[in-house]
Amino acid sequence: MRRNLKYVSIILAHYSIILSSQFDSPIKLCLIRVSFQEDLLPSTTGNGKFLKQGEGIDCSNYTIDNAPHDKGYFSSQIHALDSYLKSVSYGQMAIDINNSEIYPLQSFGSYELDTTMNYYNPYDSVEIQDKRLTELFRDALEKSSEESNIQFNDYDVIVVFHAGIGQDFSLPFLDPTPEDIPSTYIDKKMIEENMKDGMLIVDGNVIEHGIILPETQNHLLYDISESMFSSSEYPCEYQYGLTGTFALMMGFVIGLPPLWDISSGESRIGIFGLMDQGSNNGRGIIPSPPNPWSRFYAGWENPSIANLNQLFYLPSRSKDAVVRVNITDDEYFLIENRNNSIRENISIDSLRYVMGKNSSTEEYPSYIQVLLDSCGLQKDTNGVVINVPNYDIGLPASGLLVWHIDENIISDNIEEYSINKDISNLGINLEEADGAQDIGYPSIFLFNDPSAGYYGDMWFRGNNQYSFANPEYSGLNPVFGTNTYPSTKSNDGFDTHIEIRDIGFPKDTMTFEVSNSLVKYSLSDSSSHIKTVFDLDGDGSLDIFGGTDSIYFLIEGDISEKRYFHSLISPEYFFSFEKIGLNTDITILENISDSCLFTKYHYNAVANNINLVSQSYIDSLVVPVLNINDSLVEFKNTQDWDIHSKRVFSNSYSYGINLDNRGITIDRVGSPETGFSSRVFNYIAGIDINLDSEIEIVTIDSSGELLILNNNFSLMPRFPIGDKIKPPVLAYDLYGDDYPELFCISKDNKSMYIFDSQGKINYNIAVNENDSLIAAGNYKNNNAIFTNYKIYIFDNHKDQKGNIWAQYHADFNRNRSIQVSYEYTNQGNKVLKRGYCYPNPIKNGFGTVRIETVGGKNVDVILYNLGGYFVQKFAKNINQEGSQISEFTLNATNLESGVYFADVTISDETNTEKMLIKIAVIH
Repeated sequence: MRRNLKYVSIILAHYSIILSSQFDSPIKLCLIRVSFQEDLLPSTTGNGKFLKQGEGIDCSNYTIDNAPHDKGYFSSQIHALDSYLKSVSYGQMAIDINNSEIYPLQSFGSYELDTTMNYYNPYDSVEIQDKRLTELFRDALEKSSEESNIQFNDYDVIVVFHAGIGQDFSLPFLDPTPEDIPSTYIDKKMIEENMKDGMLIVDGNVIEHGIILPETQNHLLYDISESMFSSSEYPCEYQYGLTGTFALMMGFVIGLPPLWDISSGESRIGIFGLMDQGSNNGRGIIPSPPNPWSRFYAGWENPSIANLNQLFYLPSRSKDAVVRVNITDDEYFLIENRNNSIRENISIDSLRYVMGKNSSTEEYPSYIQVLLDSCGLQKDTNGVVINVPNYDIGLPASGLLVWHIDENIISDNIEEYSINKDISNLGINLEEADGAQDIGYPSIFLFNDPSAGYYGDMWFRGNNQYSFANPEYSGLNPVFGTNTYPSTKSNDGFDTHIEIRDIGFPKDTMTFEVSNSLVKYSLSDSSSHIKTVFDLDGDGSLDIFGGTDSIYFLIEGDISEKRYFHSLISPEYFFSFEKIGLNTDITILENISDSCLFTKYHYNAVANNINLVSQSYIDSLVVPVLNINDSLVEFKNTQDWDIHSKRVFSNSYSYGINLDNRGITIDRVGSPETGFSSRVFNYIAGIDINLDSEIEIVTIDSSGELLILNNNFSLMPRFPIGDKIKPPVLAYDLYGDDYPELFCISKDNKSMYIFDSQGKINYNIAVNENDSLIAAGNYKNNNAIFTNYKIYIFDNHKDQKGNIWAQYHADFNRNRSIQVSYEYTNQGNKVLKRGYCYPNPIKNGFGTVRIETVGGKNVDVILYNLGGYFVQKFAKNINQEGSQISEFTLNATNLESGVYFADVTISDETNTEKMLIKIAVIH
C-alpha cells in the first residue's frame, strides 16, 4: 500500500524532533476536537461533524472504532496508544492518562471552525496545502483557547482531532474524496515557514509542534462506503483502526524518522516497522513495533555485539533481544526474532486456515473476525481495542528479521527525513529472505504489493521461498552469506565474508550462528589497536602487541586475556625485539618532543611474564633499525630515517624512491639508474612477484595507483592497477601456491584488496574506516593478515623462503630488506617464458607487445594480418643475463579493425623458440 502522505513531505522537511530522552515521565496530551461548517461536498467524507452513529455498512460486532465518536471514544484512543507505547518501549514510555485532557469537556462537544473541511486541503492548490494544514492547527488552538482558556504549555503534545476521515492511504480504486485531511506532524520548521513572524503563540503559549488526526480511519462508518465498496464481496475487510495512525504520528513526536520515501509515498521496509506500512498492521489495530534501529535510537534497548563463530539463542522481541553483527564501525546488521503467534505455533492465518478446513462449507473466516474473536485483544465499552497481548501478531510469519544499517547514510539524511529516500542506497534496509528485495518496487503482478509483507521475507528453517533465489541451498537450512541472495556484502559492494547460518525453526527462542569465513579470530573490542606482531614465546606463531594509552601483549589467547605492561606517554612509539634463547628483550622507544624515552623489558618464556629492566632518555629523535649485515640495532636520526624509509634492500640491488626528484632509483652496486621520472611516488616495497629470484619494485604513485616494476623499470604484467590504494602494500603467500599475494587498503579506507601475483583481485573486503594494515605472518599455523582490529585467516602456513614483505617497513625490525632463500630454476632451459599484447584488444590506437625471456640474445616479432600478409617487424638484441623483458610499441592507428598475429622468434647461442600472439584491433 502506498502512503498518501506526500503532502506531509513538505511538513516533515525539517528535523526538529523532541528526543525521547526528554520524556522522562509519562506524556501529557492535550486533545482538541474540532468540527467544520456543515457541507455536502462530494470531495470530502462526511458532513464536517463528528459521527454520533454509523451511517454506512454495518459490520455488527466486527466494526472497528464504531460510533459514537464522543469524549469516551477519544479517551479509549488514548488508552490504546498508551498500551502500544508501553509494550514496544518495554515500559519506558507511556501516556499520562490521568493528566491528559480532552477538550471540550462535554461528551459530544467540539470547536466549530469558520470554514468547511475542504478549505484545509484544497485538491487543486497543492502549493498551499502545507500552509492550510498549519492554519488548521492554528485555528483549532485559537478557537479552543478562546472558548476554554486552555493553557497549552501545561501539556507535552497537542493533538487536534478533526471530524471526518484521514487522507492517509491509497485505496484500491480512484479516491472519491481527495480533499479529506491527511494526518500530519506539525514541526517547528513548518510553523516558522507558514505562520506570521515565524511563530505560533496562542494566549501567551508558544507552540512549537503538534499532531493533526482524523476522528477515524474507517470508511465503512460513512454512507459513501455503500458506493465505494459496492463491488466487494467482503467490505468489512477494508476497515482500519485509528491506533496505527496515532502511533505513527507519536513516532515523529518522540524522535523516530520515517522509513518510507515521504516525497513519493513509496514504502521501504513495508509492514515490518511502525515508521512505514507497519502502522497499518492488524487493520490498524495492531501497529508493528518500530524496527530495532528505531528502538535503539529511541533509547529503549541496546543490541548485543556478536562475536564471530558464536551460536545464539535469541528470544522473541523483548528488551535488548537484538544482535548486532558489525561490518564496519558505521555499517552493521541487526538481527531480531519476531513471533506472530496468538498461541503456541498458531498465527492468525494458520488459525483461519484450520477453521476453514474444518467448517462444513470450507469457507475461511474473515481476518477481522479471527482478529477480534481469537487473538486476546481487549475491547472496551466504547468499541475500541485498547490492548493487544503481542504487537507482532500482525506480521505475516514468525522468524528472524535481518536489518542492514548504514549510519553514514542515516546521518547524512536524517535531518531531511530521507534516510530511505533512495531505494538503491537505503540507510535501513530489510534483508528479505526470499531474495527478491522487492519492498518498495512495483510488482509485475497486478494485485500483489510487496510492501504488504510476505512470510518468505523472514528467516527461518523451512522457508521454502528462500530456495527460489538460492537453488544451491535448501530452505531447510537457509544461509545469509557473501554469495547468497540477498548477500552480506557492504553497501559499497565489498565482501564481508559474514555468514548467518544454522538458523532454527520459528519459535519463541530461535537459534543461529554468526561466522566469518576469513576472520576466525575477531578482536571485536574496539580498544584492541594491534600495533605489531612478534613470535614472543618461540612457538612459530606470531603474538600480538597493541594498545593506545597502554601496551599489552597477547599470546594466542582471547582478547579478554590481553595483559598490559607499559603505560605510554607518547602516541608515537616503536618496538624492538631481541631473542635471547627462549626469552626476549623488548624495547619500547617513545618520541617525546625532541627526545626519546627508552624502556627495556625482559620476557621470561617459562614464567610467561614481562618485567621492567631499565629506562633512559636520549636528547634526539631516533628510530631503531636492525642492520642485517651485523645483526645490530642502529638508531637512525630523522634525516637518516627519511632516506631509509624510501629504500628497499635486496640480495643484488637496493631500490630507492625519491619524492623530491620524481621517479625510482636503482643502485646497481654503485651505478644508480633512474626510471619512471614522469611519476611521483609515495611508497616503495619489494617482492619477487614471479618467482624468478629477482626482486621487483612494489610502489604507489601519488594518485594511488599500484605499480610493480622489474629491475629494468618495465611494468610487470597487468600493472598498474587502477583501484586507488594507500600505503602500505604487504606481500605474503596466503594460499600456499608459492606465489605471493599483495594486499592493501583502499584510498577511501572502505575496503581491503587482496591481489594475486597477476594483479587480479581475489578479495575485496569491507573494513572499518579507521582500520589499518599491520602485518602478515603465521598465526596458529595459518597464513594470516593482521589489521588494527582483526586477524584474517587463510591457508595452512608453510615456509615462505624469505619472499615476504610482512610489515610497513618489511618486518618489525624496519630493515626494509628482502632476502630470498631460493634460486630461479629454468625448467628445461627454455628461453621464452611468455609473450602477450596489452591492452588486447587495442582500442585507443596503441598497444604494447611484451616478450619475457630468460637468457635470450635476440627477439624478432613479425606482425601479419588475418590474410597472412606482412604488416610490420620488430627486432631487439638483448644484453642482459637472467630474466629479461622486451617491449615493442604497436601503432595501430593506421591499421584496419580486425584480427592480427604476431609471430615471435627468440634465440640464444644454441636454441630458437617460437610462439604466436593473437591481437585484436578495434576502432
